[in-house]
Amino acid sequence: MSRQVGFRDHLIGLTIAAAYVALLLASSAELGMSRDEGFYVEAANRYAAWFEQLADDSSAAMSREGVQRGWEYNHEHPSLVKSAFALFHLAQQKWDLFPTPSMGYRFAGMLSAGLLLWLIYIFGARAYGRQVGLFAAFAFALMPRIFYHSQLDCFDVPITLALTAVAYCWWRSLADWRWVIVLGIVYGLALETKHNAWTIPAILWVHWVFVVLGRRDRGGDAGLKRGVFVTFSILGPLLALYATFHFGVLAPVLATEPSLDFQLVGSPVLALLPIPLYLVITVLLARWARARRWTRFVPWGLLAMAVLGPLIFVGLWPWMWFDTAARFREYAGFHLNHVHYNMAYLGENYFAPPMPVSYPWVMTLFTVPLVTVVLALSGIGVRLRAMLPPGVLERVWPVGKAEPDSSRTDVLLFGMALAPLVVISMPWTPIFGGTKHWFPSYPFLALFAGIAFVFVARAVRERLPAKVPMTPYTARVATACLLLAPGAIETVHSHPFGLSHYTYAAGGVPGAADYGMNRQFWGFTT
Repeated sequence: MSRQVGFRDHLIGLTIAAAYVALLLASSAELGMSRDEGFYVEAANRYAAWFEQLADDSSAAMSREGVQRGWEYNHEHPSLVKSAFALFHLAQQKWDLFPTPSMGYRFAGMLSAGLLLWLIYIFGARAYGRQVGLFAAFAFALMPRIFYHSQLDCFDVPITLALTAVAYCWWRSLADWRWVIVLGIVYGLALETKHNAWTIPAILWVHWVFVVLGRRDRGGDAGLKRGVFVTFSILGPLLALYATFHFGVLAPVLATEPSLDFQLVGSPVLALLPIPLYLVITVLLARWARARRWTRFVPWGLLAMAVLGPLIFVGLWPWMWFDTAARFREYAGFHLNHVHYNMAYLGENYFAPPMPVSYPWVMTLFTVPLVTVVLALSGIGVRLRAMLPPGVLERVWPVGKAEPDSSRTDVLLFGMALAPLVVISMPWTPIFGGTKHWFPSYPFLALFAGIAFVFVARAVRERLPAKVPMTPYTARVATACLLLAPGAIETVHSHPFGLSHYTYAAGGVPGAADYGMNRQFWGFTT
């Protein structure tokens, strides 16, 4: 389904990004510092001091004591985004780039938001056409809570950018091997952004199952041989990646003290074996099954993520350079056993899990503009046939307009939209707080909204009376403006109290109060 994207498209994406960043800079002066921003400002100050020491005396900066002094504070979160906060803060100190010091700390988040709009446009344009990409970028930008969080020196918009980039690079890697290495690097950056990146390999593996099933006819001789090879193409990567994760991460982290058992079972050396072993078995099975293009049955992108991701994660985070296993164990434990924030929901105040399964779904309905939600659901409906597994598709829905492509793009987008909401719905998930924890879902909801927009715009044009002097282009622009207007109005109305804003589906802020919804989070009025 991939379409040509050229210089003009990137110029459009850059223009959207620059305009949004300028808008965020202009509006952020009215926004008080939230609670968590204070922690990250302090971390940025300490990182900045370390970077200055690195320039003056690199050996002292990279020593255990230097790293301890510079990177211990707020080590429960990775360092990449806070490093960006620190570098822009240093730039602000040297060149006075922004009107206020707070903008120096916050600019990395704003830049992430702009780059994310650029990426959403390019992803949509390449997968479904420019109209889809353009509408999706604006629909995402005009979500009130996205607009609010884009102005903060926090991780939620940067991790949304990182995970969307991982999904895009994975999608490109299915057809172009050059994107495999890019994917591994980008996944490492995502790991270094926030712990949300832990779950994305599972989403991509499920998508890989659909890709393999779509290619099964090229899996060698029909019958038993093909069945065995295709089955291994699905399960083999899962086993290899889990074994790599077990020996390279789980065993060292869970081992409380060095022992012979750990050296034999948990040695990181053993983590190097599963992937080569998996590839050897794949080659042998491919020859046995006479599958000539066996390389198309290997998820090279997932393998690159497994190899490069952890290396980049540790390499870019100086705190992990010493006592790596113990410090990773502490980092993982902090998030797996996270402190619970109380959350008001439908008239009840929850202080501990489980939250109602409906919580992220209702909050999405109540905080994302209703028109965008309806369009996203409609877009999913439009592409639903293309999401069915091969074999099931021919039986249940043999005829229809939505055809799956070889990369199963619709399945990837649906999985990326669904998974963050499902994770928060789980009864064992800590009560993290507000909608920011499933923001990575929203770019993909926006893309589905863009798909529906194309159908709506076409229907509007076809139903316009002949006497209405409107070209197809004018009709599309007018339809887009009409559909985006509610989100724009909601976003303007929400500022600067974005975390207290509820949309039309909740009856606005008064309606949400009547429902007993949460009135604020993060102390954003300080």
